[in-house]
Amino acid sequence: MNLANTLSLSRIFLTVPIFILTYMGENYYPFALIIFIIASLTDMFDGMAARKLNQVTDIGKFLDQICDKIMINTVFIILLSVNLIPGWFVAVIVARDTFVNGIRLILANRNVVVAADKLGKLKTVLQIVLISLIYFYYSLFNGGNVNTVLESLNIFINILVYITAFISVFSGINYFVKNSKSIK
Repeated sequence: MNLANTLSLSRIFLTVPIFILTYMGENYYPFALIIFIIASLTDMFDGMAARKLNQVTDIGKFLDQICDKIMINTVFIILLSVNLIPGWFVAVIVARDTFVNGIRLILANRNVVVAADKLGKLKTVLQIVLISLIYFYYSLFNGGNVNTVLESLNIFINILVYITAFISVFSGINYFVKNSKSIK
């Protein structure tokens, strides 16, 4: 197990305290946010480590994407369960990821490994920013303190939900189109 793959797998393990802290309530959201940011940074560092140490592997490309999906989807489901994000949004994200993972399985059976493209990376960044802002907003909102800045942030989060959903679906369609020749 190389450093890059270890960093990828750490995202799954870091999801557990995020899960627990979110269920513990609003007082623990700042801690969930910190751990989520650390976990998200491993996504950047695993790729850097793989390239710098010449450890880019097919299993690493696969692990990176799967660990991202497990972390992001789990956190979205947790946020849904505590009513911080709409159900339709989580359904769109999980459906898109299931669809793309199905394509990956077909391609893997044909010995084709496809690394994430720029649109897929943008989707992941938007999802990470959205989750971070939700935790940040509800950390500040704790106690019901509403002011203009918080209300503006809430409006931005709601807009970002739609943008993230759109980019996620679009990137899934793009993934299918780019790999359709290999699927047939």
